[in-house]
Amino acid sequence: MVSIFELVEEIKNYKIKNKNLIVCLEANNLRVVAMAMFKIIERNYCNKRIVDRLAQLGKLLKNNKFIGPWQFGHAAIATLSFLDNKDAKTMFNELFESLNETDKFLVENFIKSEPYKE
Repeated sequence: MVSIFELVEEIKNYKIKNKNLIVCLEANNLRVVAMAMFKIIERNYCNKRIVDRLAQLGKLLKNNKFIGPWQFGHAAIATLSFLDNKDAKTMFNELFESLNETDKFLVENFIKSEPYKE
């Protein structure tokens, strides 16, 4: 089994396999999860397991600081919107509609800012 450290190095070096992105997305280290989310967006890689994990992460809207004003949940919900996948789009719409106006504003601005681009 490959360690999370080795997977992070693979992400940094653009050598990670898609199946290992899912392992990173399920890691307990939010930095690793963020790197995996950005790589998933870059590759437009999506399946049911990814959608489910992003939906789970989408609940982290308090005390889980990500970047600037955004919480980790905002980034996870926005990630769903970037993926060209019917299940991801459906889940994005469900989660987005359940947000309060402040969280909707933050998700919309995260999407517009495209922070995943280098």
